[in-house]
Amino acid sequence: MPLFSMDKDIPELIGRRVRLRPFHLSDVAGRFALGRSPEIVHSFGGNPEGLPPYRERDAQSWVERNIEHPLCWAVEVDDRLLGEARLGGLDLHNRRARLATGLYDVSQLGKGLGRELIKLVLSHAFGTMRLHRVDLRVLAFNERAIRCYRACGFVEEGREREGARIGDVWHDDIIMGLLAEDYQTQAS
Repeated sequence: MPLFSMDKDIPELIGRRVRLRPFHLSDVAGRFALGRSPEIVHSFGGNPEGLPPYRERDAQSWVERNIEHPLCWAVEVDDRLLGEARLGGLDLHNRRARLATGLYDVSQLGKGLGRELIKLVLSHAFGTMRLHRVDLRVLAFNERAIRCYRACGFVEEGREREGARIGDVWHDDIIMGLLAEDYQTQAS
């Protein structure tokens, strides 16, 4: 079977509750409606203090960036935009990529949606794309995300000490990874 080709359009990935699909310009209204939560901003490494209002042009810029990304999906639940999932840093020679996800509605966290969307992306990454490795970075204090990644099979591989500064406080980044072999064992 040949390795994945970037010549294809991004596929739609459908789970039990989550649908991952390509972004469209019409997603601006959905992203704008999600706004900017201090809790979400902090979990991504941003300073939640004194956040400016989230404007329609911010949503437009976010959508346009995601449209341009070759492997970025809009995360939908019940036909409502909730966030994004992407594989960045794609290295076809070494068959690896870096996972990044974001759900922007705090009321939807803790319901297993993150696990479902990650498993959809991993199925595509290790199946269709035939990647050997998927990794990610997560702030050490983001325990909810770390539990989710572990539940999806990721293991901690290292720690970058004080790699992120939020306000005046330094935080560690945890590096986690998952290999195709481990994913296949877990899936069977």
